[in-house]
Amino acid sequence: MIGLRPLVGLCVMASAVIPATMAQAHAANHARPQVVNGISGPSPDFGFLVALGDRSIERKYGMERAQFCGGALTTSSLVITAAHCVKGRTAREIVVGSFPDGDLGSPAGTIVRVASITINPRFDSERLSNDIAVIRLDTTLDGVATIAPANAAESEVLTAPRAPVQVAGWGATTHREPWRYPSIYRVGNLVAFPESACGGGEDFTVDGVVFQGYDSAEIRSRVMLCAEGVRGGQPVDACVGDSGGPLVGGEGPARRLVGVVSWGTNTCATTKGTGVYSRVSAFSGFLAGAGVPITPTPSNEPLPPTITRWTTTSTSISVTVAAAARGPQPDTYAVSAIDSEGMVSTCQVVAPDRPRTVECRIAGLATGEPYVVTAVAITADVPSAPSLTKTIRPAGLPSRPKITFAEAKKGGVAGFIVTKINGNGSPLIRSEVKCRAVGYRTRSAPIEKDGIALVSRLTRGVTYSCFAVTANEYGTSVSPRVRLRAR
Repeated sequence: MIGLRPLVGLCVMASAVIPATMAQAHAANHARPQVVNGISGPSPDFGFLVALGDRSIERKYGMERAQFCGGALTTSSLVITAAHCVKGRTAREIVVGSFPDGDLGSPAGTIVRVASITINPRFDSERLSNDIAVIRLDTTLDGVATIAPANAAESEVLTAPRAPVQVAGWGATTHREPWRYPSIYRVGNLVAFPESACGGGEDFTVDGVVFQGYDSAEIRSRVMLCAEGVRGGQPVDACVGDSGGPLVGGEGPARRLVGVVSWGTNTCATTKGTGVYSRVSAFSGFLAGAGVPITPTPSNEPLPPTITRWTTTSTSISVTVAAAARGPQPDTYAVSAIDSEGMVSTCQVVAPDRPRTVECRIAGLATGEPYVVTAVAITADVPSAPSLTKTIRPAGLPSRPKITFAEAKKGGVAGFIVTKINGNGSPLIRSEVKCRAVGYRTRSAPIEKDGIALVSRLTRGVTYSCFAVTANEYGTSVSPRVRLRAR
């Protein structure tokens, strides 16, 4: 794992975990955690953002000095935050503040005590896995906006690759120490990263800026998600002091809490990694048990389909989609392929009653380029959440050759005429005819430009199985076999 810091603040990326809380950072330098390269608040979209503070420091110096983490008010008395923010603390040691003007020093803010803390029992403080907790307030914050956590179906849509998401917090606005913190929170406009870059180890490009991906040793994609943004050519990221704060997707009434600021690299807003967030939808059971209302998945919404297999040509991807084993029967399927620049190519196909699989072909793609491919099922104009993503490259395999003529001649020689010798836009690195027989040496000969191949040194009287082989940098294609008896 790379050098890693829990984000008790708003600049996030991955590394060896430094389990320091924002309060610990405050104790060291009286600093507070903000979003690097973000936009200054307040924002009407983040009325539910709250600050966690050290009670003893707040009483002496105010919330500007006391704040160490963020949180999201999900009911008037329940706050969702990161487990690492509250691990090792008692309810008596924490206060929660709501600031309508976004300013920690504002007299308009409301500070309330904490009644109880519920930490996810599976929280791993070493890997910062399952990093989520619920705080119950001693006094309700009436009249303050709230936000609902995303359920699984909503999260699939709102955190799909390149989906726009936002983060907000009072974390550091500098990339590294010495940390500088704002009094008014900042907002960062980000995009969600695909699992190929968040657990798959692949790089990912956002607005021309290439970010290093995390591999499976660093990321558990089932419970974590990655997000980062670019503004003016510079990365936008959560940083120290933003921990526990909200990652939000969707718009208007469909706006949902999709992530909780968890950790990142030791340098904020760097291309050496991305911000890492706890995936809220993975903890619906835990949140419901802590009293947080969870929006059920609509009963008329089909369940996500599965991409079971795929084939490629040099410029197309053909995807086989299977319906979910339960739920409403889809009317149609739509498949999308997103390239590294965010361009989307799609296909749509009617869903048959039986079999429950169907193939959809996306054409006009670039040879050898990676595409993030997902599928959705649609029932009565209601789309499902997307399937799990697959990263697929139009392989550009050679066309399958065909032996159109084969004849054995005296002296152990066989002549062949081969057609469909095509590299599909990529140079052929091999084209030959092979003849095999059990117990005898395989003989081969190259296919000449006119499609003719002469295989010699065949053993007289032996029946051979012969086939043509073509290969380019993407793979190999083999013709159907023909049989002949050597003379």
